[in-house]
Amino acid sequence: MFDSEKYQHTWADIKQFASTKFDLLKVDFLEKAAKIVGLILFALVLVLLLFAVISFGCMALIFAIGQALPMWASTLIVVALWLLIMVGAIVFRQQLFINPMLAAISSILFEPKDDKPQQSTEVIQDRKEVNHE
Repeated sequence: MFDSEKYQHTWADIKQFASTKFDLLKVDFLEKAAKIVGLILFALVLVLLLFAVISFGCMALIFAIGQALPMWASTLIVVALWLLIMVGAIVFRQQLFINPMLAAISSILFEPKDDKPQQSTEVIQDRKEVNHE
């Protein structure tokens, strides 16, 4: 009878341990998903702000070039410049966009995690004082 109770208690401990590990896994997943979503939202806001700055800059460049050339010619020059930039971005998309984004996401997903609970130095000092007294 004693062995049966011991096994039941052990089985309950195993189930509790598995449940706790599963809860920790869910929390870890939620933390990583929040970091990835934050990274994507940051990139989206950055792209929108960059688009606004570039749009105003292009308009200013068109008007500046338009002082020396006809407006249609200055517009064509800026469009040609943008086409060159777009071709360069397409050619070097792996190095400019894909690799940095994958590196950021993989560093979030595969960051080392500490399994040891962290204790503050104050708690450790308090324990030393209690042990010495």
